Amino acid sequence: MKKKIVRSMVWVLALGLILCTLIAAFVFETKFTGRAKEDMQRLASSLALSAQQTGERDAAEAKRLSSATGGLRVTFVDEEGQVTGDSFADPETMENHADRQEILGAAEAKYGVSVRRSDTTGRNMLYVATRLDGGGFIRVAGEYPDALSGFISFLPATLIGAVAAFLIARVLAGRLSRSISQPIEELSSSLKLVRSGEVKLDPTSYRYDELQEMAADINQLSAEVDGNFRKLQDERARIDYVLDNMSEGLILLDAQEEILTINQAACGFLGCEKSVAGRNIIYATRQMEFIDAVDAAVRRAQAARIELETTAGLVVEAVVSPVVRPEGEQPLAEAAIVVLSDVTIRCNAVRMRQEFFSNASHELKTPITSIKGFAELLCSGAELSEEKRREFAGRILKEAGTMQNLIGDIIMISRLEAGDITFEREVLDLADILRECCADIKPLADQSGITVTCMAQQAVISASRREMQELAGNLIQNAVRYNGEGGYVDVKLTNGPDGILLSVHNTGSYIEPQYQQRVFERFYRIDKGRSKAMGGTGLGLAIVKHVASHYGAELGLISTPQEGTTFTVHFPAASHGE
Repeated sequence: MKKKIVRSMVWVLALGLILCTLIAAFVFETKFTGRAKEDMQRLASSLALSAQQTGERDAAEAKRLSSATGGLRVTFVDEEGQVTGDSFADPETMENHADRQEILGAAEAKYGVSVRRSDTTGRNMLYVATRLDGGGFIRVAGEYPDALSGFISFLPATLIGAVAAFLIARVLAGRLSRSISQPIEELSSSLKLVRSGEVKLDPTSYRYDELQEMAADINQLSAEVDGNFRKLQDERARIDYVLDNMSEGLILLDAQEEILTINQAACGFLGCEKSVAGRNIIYATRQMEFIDAVDAAVRRAQAARIELETTAGLVVEAVVSPVVRPEGEQPLAEAAIVVLSDVTIRCNAVRMRQEFFSNASHELKTPITSIKGFAELLCSGAELSEEKRREFAGRILKEAGTMQNLIGDIIMISRLEAGDITFEREVLDLADILRECCADIKPLADQSGITVTCMAQQAVISASRREMQELAGNLIQNAVRYNGEGGYVDVKLTNGPDGILLSVHNTGSYIEPQYQQRVFERFYRIDKGRSKAMGGTGLGLAIVKHVASHYGAELGLISTPQEGTTFTVHFPAASHGE
């Protein structure tokens, strides 16, 4: 800026000097020409008087008069324009001067004046002619400098003046530029701090009114920007807080598929960080199905709904919707919105429902087939002994009981999972329920020579009697059914500061580690043949799991080949009185 001001002042000064020089030269030439014309006219009058006294009009007289004037050119011209005498040239060689401007002027007035280049001498001349008494003209001519010569004569003084002016202008321009640029630079630097709201200028410290107004405007602008920026920060913080506390993931993309906004849930689903904001979607995930859906929404304005499997084992539904702006007849995708939802529970529920119906159908098929077979034998008319008939009828009754138990368990677990069954709670002693269950299972245990012991401390709990009977009864029945001949079942109930602990131990069965988590699945049996032979439905432990989960209890399973298997149910102390 400083250099520009100095250069501008130098150019203005140079232009001014040139104009002044030209004007001075013009004025000088005008004044010089006028003065010269007056002198030449007086000289011409004097020479005319001298020539009239002698009466001579030849070259000798012209040379005499020229010598008397200090070497000016003197020419005699007759009425016809013929040169009769000239101090510089031979009259015989000179052309007719009747058309010369000074001769024509002298013929009409007292004097004729002309400035032109002489064909004889080749110089710029001032010609003044006057009429002689008795006829003819006398002309006096002197060398006259042209405008260029006059300008050149001014050039040395002009150059000296220009150098002096440049030096002075340099100093003045430097001071002026500093007085202007320094406050402007300060104002410019303060504009960079407007965003932070730290600008507080003193308008009275500036010399110029315009800069004072600018400083006041910057102070006001800084205050407004600071206020608006704080509002935007607060608004953005609120929006980020809301978005990050959503269970659904949200991603906003621009037309270049760059992430404008991404919340914490979306980062968790895609396995990325929030720092991917501002970058392309490929930095957030490499799942091509998802990227293709985003590309279709942004490029072709096509909505999509896809399911993704994450590394954490979740199933995430992604709904990709384009944000379009009509432009003529073709929609132009400006951006896209992606909403991610965890549908793992729903998908698992659908899968479990499918498996449930498939397993239920399979489990019901066996007793129904058996009942149908024995019924057909009884109805076939074949000769059967009374003993066989009683055996077949007993088998039918047994399979019908198995099917009834299975249907009952299916209805129970279905209603437990759906949550549409409500059992009234009551304050009861869990020890009494255990004793009842042990008493109910004793006939089955005696058939196999299995000893069942029950040691139960008083454990008062607020719960549904039906659910507690299902939980304890299934654990004790399984312990008896999957035990060996002469085995032992130990049922314990302890009540301590940490809560109520129910333990059911049997010595007969060993569950290998790879099966220990699966035994709580519906219809899962390690030994399917033995389970069916014992009348199991495959739903007992699944019911136990749902009941325990409903009361916030923790299930445990310990199994060793030497000591057998122990199932535990731990009711936390906080859940007793619920």
